[in-house]
Amino acid sequence: MTVGDEVIEYMKIKLGGGFLGAKVSGERRISIKINPSALRDAVKAMKEKYPELRFITISTVDHGLDFEFLHHFSIDGSVVTLRSLVPKEDGTLQSIVDIIPAASLIEREISDLFGVKVLNHPNMRNLILTEDWPDNKRPLKKPFETDLPKKIRPVAEALISKSCVASVSTFIQRRREDGGLTKTPPFAFADEEDLEEFHGIIKDTGLDRKVGFDWERKSLRYK
Repeated sequence: MTVGDEVIEYMKIKLGGGFLGAKVSGERRISIKINPSALRDAVKAMKEKYPELRFITISTVDHGLDFEFLHHFSIDGSVVTLRSLVPKEDGTLQSIVDIIPAASLIEREISDLFGVKVLNHPNMRNLILTEDWPDNKRPLKKPFETDLPKKIRPVAEALISKSCVASVSTFIQRRREDGGLTKTPPFAFADEEDLEEFHGIIKDTGLDRKVGFDWERKSLRYK
C-alpha cells in the first residue's frame, strides 16, 4: 500500500462523516477534502499516526462566495493537503496553533489579507497590516459575488427556484387559448413532480453552486 492510500484509508476511519473525499496526484500528492468542523480532528489524527509529520503552510483561495483553506503537510516525502470550504457568511477558520505551533504566523497572515476570523488563536495581532486597517478593504478578499452579471441575477434566481423567469399575462393567456393551447406554457413549476426533477438537474449539473443559489431561502446568496 502506498503512503497516499494508507493516509486516505486512515483518515476515512478517523474522520467518519467529516471525510468528504480524496484523490492522489502522482506518487507524492495527496488531497483530502474535509468538513471544516473536522479540521482539528484531522490534524490531530495525522500527528498521532505519523510522528514525522511536518507542517508546510496554509494556502487560502477566495472563490467569491467561499473561502477554501488548504493545509499542507509532509509525510515521509509526500505532500498531504487538507482541503476545506467555508462560506463567506461564516468567514471563520479554526486555529491549529495549539496542535501545530508553526501555524501561528500564517494564520495571522490569512486574517490580515482575507479578513478571516481565526478562532482560538492565542495571539491574534495584525501581522502585516496596521491595527487601524479598514476591515472592508482586505488586500486579497474578493467581492461577495460570482461572475454572473447583475442584470442576469434576478433571471437566474427565478429560473432555478421555479423554472420560469416571468409570469404569463392575462392577454397572453387569452391568445394562447384562442390558438388552441393551454393558458400557460408547460413550465416545470406548474407540476410538483416536474419541478422536483428540474431541481435535480440543476443540482446534478452544479449550476446552483456555480451561481450561489441558496435552496433554503430559494434565492441567490448575494444580489
